[in-house]
Amino acid sequence: MNDEPLMAYLGLRARVIALHAKVDLQEARLRLGREYMALNALDRFDRVLLWFEHDLWDQAALIRVLSLLAGRRGLEGRLFLMPADGRRPFMALSDAELAALVPQPLTLPQLEAGAEAWAAFADPDPEALDRLWRRATPLPHLAHAMRRHLQDLPWRADRLALTERQVLRAVADGATTLADVMRAQHAADATFPQTDLMLLDLRQRLSTGPLRLLMPGEAWALADRGRAVLAGEEKHRPPPRFQGGVAVRPDPPWQWDPRATGVHRASP
Repeated sequence: MNDEPLMAYLGLRARVIALHAKVDLQEARLRLGREYMALNALDRFDRVLLWFEHDLWDQAALIRVLSLLAGRRGLEGRLFLMPADGRRPFMALSDAELAALVPQPLTLPQLEAGAEAWAAFADPDPEALDRLWRRATPLPHLAHAMRRHLQDLPWRADRLALTERQVLRAVADGATTLADVMRAQHAADATFPQTDLMLLDLRQRLSTGPLRLLMPGEAWALADRGRAVLAGEEKHRPPPRFQGGVAVRPDPPWQWDPRATGVHRASP
């Protein structure tokens, strides 16, 4: 690993974790440091099993790990990928199903594909990732997950990200609590099920400012503008955030175009 950019990344990642998970910054730094030190020490083990499911969260973590392991010596024949079935998390499998899983040796093309995907995932220009999900890849669940990631760019028609639209629809259909919204979003989207912290972060983003789409307060409720955007009568102006490496702004230069089924560069 190249230590200088890695340390800068860890510092930034620790600040993000501390902010969103409400943990001490130094604690976040120490935990990340331990985790990355453990990655550096994998050559001590005869066999390393990588348990990553099909969803976007796990696939993003997988390509980050593979990007760090690609080119490392001493790991040949030691890395194995556990086969996810593309539908259910490992925790939903029975004991018999788990016992029947056969670890698959991680190949050099898979390591290289992971490194390439991470570079595209972190790039401020999403076109490389948009090309990547369209072609065959040796990582079985990667393309579908990366496509879902790009669908959380603002959409060309209304500027809503897919997760934002799913949440607004859940609230419009009667969800009034975090648990209600989480159940509805999980039922609607097996590729990117949201955690409670992710949904709370999204709610904070959509319920702040004069252009808010959700009302602040204990109960989840649509603001008038949220109803108008969901009905296609107005366009959302997304507050600044990052989607992978892509900067999302109120007038986003990069958008998802469902008609073209891909990333679209907005006209200047």
